[in-house]
Amino acid sequence: MRKRAHGPYRHGRKWRVHFVSVGPRGDRTTTYEIFASRSDAQKCYDDATDEAQGITVISAIAAYLEAVRARGARPLTMLAYEGRLNLLLESYLKRPLRSIQHRGAELYAAAVVGRSPDAHQNLLTAGRLFGKWCLKQRWLRANPFADVEAIGRRVHGADKVRLTVDESRKLEAWCLAHPDDQGAVLTLAYLYLGIRNSELVARDIRDLDDNGQLLWIGRTKSTSGRRKLRVPEALGALLRERCDGRPGDAPIFTGDRVARMPTSAALSHVRRVCGEAGVPVVPPQALRRTQSSLATEAGETSLAVARHLGHASAQVAATSYVDRDSAADAQGERALRVIRGGKA
Repeated sequence: MRKRAHGPYRHGRKWRVHFVSVGPRGDRTTTYEIFASRSDAQKCYDDATDEAQGITVISAIAAYLEAVRARGARPLTMLAYEGRLNLLLESYLKRPLRSIQHRGAELYAAAVVGRSPDAHQNLLTAGRLFGKWCLKQRWLRANPFADVEAIGRRVHGADKVRLTVDESRKLEAWCLAHPDDQGAVLTLAYLYLGIRNSELVARDIRDLDDNGQLLWIGRTKSTSGRRKLRVPEALGALLRERCDGRPGDAPIFTGDRVARMPTSAALSHVRRVCGEAGVPVVPPQALRRTQSSLATEAGETSLAVARHLGHASAQVAATSYVDRDSAADAQGERALRVIRGGKA
């Protein structure tokens, strides 16, 4: 006998779910369950649908995200996973999970349209991890994305956009000329410190230490993210001015509708400031790459730059942030100093 759920439907001031059972001869029997609220009725319907059709894609995603959260993933990581899976599987979210079994290539082909190789390959990676987890739960017989081949080539971090020296000076001058503009102070901090978008907006006033000369960074993406940054005097003065008279647990940078500035708002501020300063409009991550290259050109060792950026390995900074020409020039400068009897 097949049993299917329908609803929820209003039942006076309550809600009900219909269950229709179809016998082997086609005879139908309808039963009802009544609930005090729509949410309870919807949960009953969802549970019955999962039982009859197998767990749905959206339910599987929720269970997967809960497992990832239990492993200690940070909120921003969770948002990235959820967003990528919803984009990749958006046309199948309400269908049974088994419906994506042999459609990995089809789903990826749809994800490719209108997206850069970096973007759609990130979606594919998220799909592979999700499929592997579902396979482990025995919800799928095979990972639908395991054999899907990625299309195109990623743009390596060291080849991505950054500002030139002249553009950096122009942006710096504009920011210093607008000390009352929160976006200008924010942008200058990204340029001077090479800090991640999420790290800067997460800073509280108490993180600004030693009369504005130090900025403490707590754990971010990894344990190596814990560090303290030396704040240039010009930026320190602007930050102190923003913090004066406010409690230590208040955020340094505030939002329009919420106490703490969201990363999306920080992105908008940086883009606006770049446009008004007359330099290429770039995101905070590009200013992070700019700072890495400028620091390396100034003769900093790769390990010092890596530690400043919060990386455990110098290789990550060298391949993802530092311009390869800057790194090569700086290495040559250090070698020349050694040849002339100096220290590297």
